[in-house]
Amino acid sequence: MSRQGTPQRPNGGAPQGKIQPFKLVLLGESAVGKSSLVLRFVKGQFHEYQESTIGAAFLTQTVCFDDTTVKFEIWDTAGQERYHSLAPMYYRGSQAAIVVYDITNPESFTRAKNWVKELHRQASANIVISLAGNKADLGNKRMVEYDEAQAYAEENGLLFMETSAKTAMNVNDLFLAIAKKLPKNTDSQGGGGQRAGGPGIALNEQTEQQKSGCCK
Repeated sequence: MSRQGTPQRPNGGAPQGKIQPFKLVLLGESAVGKSSLVLRFVKGQFHEYQESTIGAAFLTQTVCFDDTTVKFEIWDTAGQERYHSLAPMYYRGSQAAIVVYDITNPESFTRAKNWVKELHRQASANIVISLAGNKADLGNKRMVEYDEAQAYAEENGLLFMETSAKTAMNVNDLFLAIAKKLPKNTDSQGGGGQRAGGPGIALNEQTEQQKSGCCK
């Protein structure tokens, strides 16, 4: 299944120099809001009822800061357990990963910790890992405390933010923080398997539903 997008608002300043692609994967339990985070970041949209990802969806978006343009090649993976064994197809070779949990669901936080362990064991040694506590707009239903998640992130060398795909809270900030932490050089390779053309801050979106993919 394919989804087509339209050009979207800029995500930074005017692009300068070489566009550097980086492969980024999203991991986490089903229904924590991974697809909603990506949709908010790439298209500035939020759908109250987001269909579960089947396999994995591929999108791209650029982030510009200073004189650097980072092109994220994003694999949004499916969270259902049956896809877990296919996860390494997406995180191996990734330069960045966002592990997402739902602040109202403590089990999703436990699952996120397992994903972090797996990435530390099997992903690239220099991968930039961030932890996102999503659905921050549901603070009145919070079951995972901010301080607990922040302490865990600090202990494990992770970037950490609470986010809300619904209100857009910290969504762009999260991707910008990752972009700034990525190593920049002329030999960077995204490895996303797709090359979406187009310069600078314009949206270069291609999505594809992989039938043999991984986790929502």
